[in-house]
Amino acid sequence: MEREDVKHQDDRPAPQGARDAARADGVQRLRRARAIFSVALDYPAEERPSFVQDSAGDDAMLHDLVMNLLAADADSDDAWETRQGDALSADAAPAPLATLPPGYTLIRELGRGGVGVVFLCWEDSTGDRVAVKVIDTRSAGRSATRRFNRECKLLSTLRHASLVGLRGRGTLENGCAYLVMDFVDGGDIRRHCRESRVPAWRRMQLMADVADAVAVAHARNVVHRDLKPANILVDRSGCAKVIDFGAARVSEGTMQSRHEHTLTGQIVGTLSYLSPEQASGQSRRADHRSDLYQLAVVAFELLANRMPFDFDGQTSAEKLRTIIAEPAIGIESTGAVEAGHPACAFFEKALAKEPADRFQAASEMASGFRELANAMRPGRRVMQR
Repeated sequence: MEREDVKHQDDRPAPQGARDAARADGVQRLRRARAIFSVALDYPAEERPSFVQDSAGDDAMLHDLVMNLLAADADSDDAWETRQGDALSADAAPAPLATLPPGYTLIRELGRGGVGVVFLCWEDSTGDRVAVKVIDTRSAGRSATRRFNRECKLLSTLRHASLVGLRGRGTLENGCAYLVMDFVDGGDIRRHCRESRVPAWRRMQLMADVADAVAVAHARNVVHRDLKPANILVDRSGCAKVIDFGAARVSEGTMQSRHEHTLTGQIVGTLSYLSPEQASGQSRRADHRSDLYQLAVVAFELLANRMPFDFDGQTSAEKLRTIIAEPAIGIESTGAVEAGHPACAFFEKALAKEPADRFQAASEMASGFRELANAMRPGRRVMQR
């Protein structure tokens, strides 16, 4: 009888409070799984299991959920990414896409991803070097093809000296889609500044030009979402160029991003340069002010030769928590400027956790960068605050 009473008690429904707590735990686990999954995609396939194990810790359910997401993603084959100048692993490369658009002569391959390749070519009609990006729509999947087509349309509407220009687009006889872009003969902004020993004031001028270009995109309701040194190139003339709108989101208009995966918990962007709202998986909150936050991270790194957070020894999951919750390091503590320099207040505002506390427009931020550049010019006396 006693045993039956115990069994009957165990079979009773859990109290409402316990059910609500379990549901909340499940939602939180799903959000964490999506966040870990999104970051894991940036790792080579062979390194993903150890990253997931490290990020999930003792939570076996979380670990299994992320691994299932990765397995499903591998089966879907719906994404690829490649950039000018990136040397991607030949072991993971797809079969060569031998066909080029008529009027272009191959020089060499620049990079490749899961279903696409970027070639450096001569444009026969002008003699200019151009980058030809080709995607195999037969294996790319609808999602990647849609993003590729939207990137083409975006580039055709954006015009600025610091934005890479689109020269043409079309479809090859074998069914592959392509776009032709200006080739940026140079390195990323971080490497350029270090190798050329660019002075601090000139670095801020470059960032002002980049902010001007981003303002043009924002005026078209385009949020880049992945601004980082690798996506800001500097050509031989010293002009900065923003590239790679593959992760861009369009908030309004005919090219609005209605179908891409921007569910709560998914991360779009590159880990170390994420805004707090991106790091927390709140993709829908990541508006133009997330771009401005990313510009601030890049500028901080260019001035201080370090990131605005202490990531040393941290796992990717810990880095996400740091970005979300920890205050940024004061620029003066890095030795880049003295206490009271205008850069201190600038970065305190630009790296604020809440979007409402940051700069609200790229044009405003560009003005701020130019003020910093003027304050940093040789012989310029800075008023201490």
